[in-house]
Amino acid sequence: MGPPRPKEVSTTSNYEIMLLLNPEAETARQTEILDRIKKTATDGGGSVDNVEEWGKKRLAYEIDHIRDAFYYVITLTISAAALDEISRILRITDEVIRFMPVALKEKVASES
Repeated sequence: MGPPRPKEVSTTSNYEIMLLLNPEAETARQTEILDRIKKTATDGGGSVDNVEEWGKKRLAYEIDHIRDAFYYVITLTISAAALDEISRILRITDEVIRFMPVALKEKVASES
């Protein structure tokens, strides 16, 4: 049988993503983008802790001739690989004006 294997430890971290969506994006499309983020997080073994909708607000400066945006703050507990995949998805989504993931202080280690 050999020596026992060490338990695999996957480290997940808490992240917060500030997401700015085009104001011309329909509500159904905004929901679709948020659902895709949630699905990617859960498929990667993490979770979405909170989604705050801040609504439509004026930008501090124009971005690509856009003056307003829908703001969302998403709090997640995910692995670095899942965050990379979410970032990739947001980069190629046309309705996303800007996004900024920020690592929060706490780390959570889970054994699997």
